[in-house]
Amino acid sequence: MSLRNTYRGVQNHQSLFKIATLATCATHPSRYRITSSSHNRISQLNMSTKYTLFDIPSNSTPPACWSPNCWKARGVLNYKNVPYETEWLEYPDIRVRLAEFGLPSKTGLMPYTLPMLRVTTTPEDGTDPKVTYFTDSADIAKYINEEFPTPAMDFNEALTDEITAFFGANLQEPFIALVLCDVPSVLLPRSAEYFNQTRAREDWMGMPLPDLKKKMIEKGNAWEKMETGIGKVRELLRKNGGPFILGEKVSFGDMKLAGYMLWAKVGAPEVWPKVKEWGGEEVERFMAAAEEKKISARLTY
Repeated sequence: MSLRNTYRGVQNHQSLFKIATLATCATHPSRYRITSSSHNRISQLNMSTKYTLFDIPSNSTPPACWSPNCWKARGVLNYKNVPYETEWLEYPDIRVRLAEFGLPSKTGLMPYTLPMLRVTTTPEDGTDPKVTYFTDSADIAKYINEEFPTPAMDFNEALTDEITAFFGANLQEPFIALVLCDVPSVLLPRSAEYFNQTRAREDWMGMPLPDLKKKMIEKGNAWEKMETGIGKVRELLRKNGGPFILGEKVSFGDMKLAGYMLWAKVGAPEVWPKVKEWGGEEVERFMAAAEEKKISARLTY
């Protein structure tokens, strides 16, 4: 079996994030309105609003966000200073919990996915609350960016597509080998068992994750590709002077990059020191700026 065939399940999706965290496929609706819309300016409504982010916990105490796709949503919420709470769901519980909300399942390998944002608006007159669910990180980010216009975040869709393609070309393969394959090590036991069993299926990775990692390192030059890919990230960050992709301006592309970096930092202790080394000053400045802007805040709640 060729290296390409060993991760053919990954190739069926647009990005590594979708495989690593059971993210939502782009072909499915990502906003489900259970009652009438709450997608109006809060200042225009006499309502109280509660935001709940559904995320996948690590095995640390307290649990921490490790998932790159969940970090894209969490990073936007953090940056925008949104007062949200986290509900942690282990992998086997995602389907059950989301089905309880009446959300329709999706076809393919990922019928129910995280992150998800629940927005509950309660009128002050005591009438029934209005609830909206966003089940894709990009739609969560777009909604929050519209509801909370400051601090500013660039959400140019063409740029987002360009950055997504960049990550797919330069980081996807080495992150599959060196980070995704070690995800079970940072999960709670039930989630780790689920992750190992599902990814080893013939219609997914087609082999156990340790075997896939070994093959991609020995035959796919995963470490060399990681060094090359991180070098491309340095070039990307230098293009506009840093510390972010667009220079001083924060964009949704930065949330994607932060997702990759934080995934390695939290989920792959043997990989992160190399990423830091190969990332040099550019990645160091990016991570410091992400922390300063609170993008990487609220790791555990």
